[in-house]
Amino acid sequence: MPQKQTTLVRFVKEDCANFDKHYQSCLDKPCKVLSNERCGYFEKVVLGPPDYKYKLPGYDYAKLFAQYADQTGAKSQRVKVRRCECGTPLRHRQRYCEHCVKTRAKEANRQRQKKYRLSIVSM
Repeated sequence: MPQKQTTLVRFVKEDCANFDKHYQSCLDKPCKVLSNERCGYFEKVVLGPPDYKYKLPGYDYAKLFAQYADQTGAKSQRVKVRRCECGTPLRHRQRYCEHCVKTRAKEANRQRQKKYRLSIVSM
């Protein structure tokens, strides 16, 4: 699929969920990207991290981020990686890694069985 030649302003107006086309601004305040300021929502959700798998096909995200960096002064895109208790990186909406999920489930089952067995014995 060929890359779409689009400017940052056009990309914001077409693909940012916070941008209201009727009022030509964000839903609750003026658009920070259009006023040459950094926007956390735009960086995290619209541009996304470099390995973000839900990017819209056909856009040259490297070029769009370069335009965004030139316009707002953002030198690099910092992505905060959430980690599990054991240090494994977590995916979106994931609380624990697969290994810790199994470990915690076993421990919860042990505690539940212990409580149940103690209630039967004390009757």
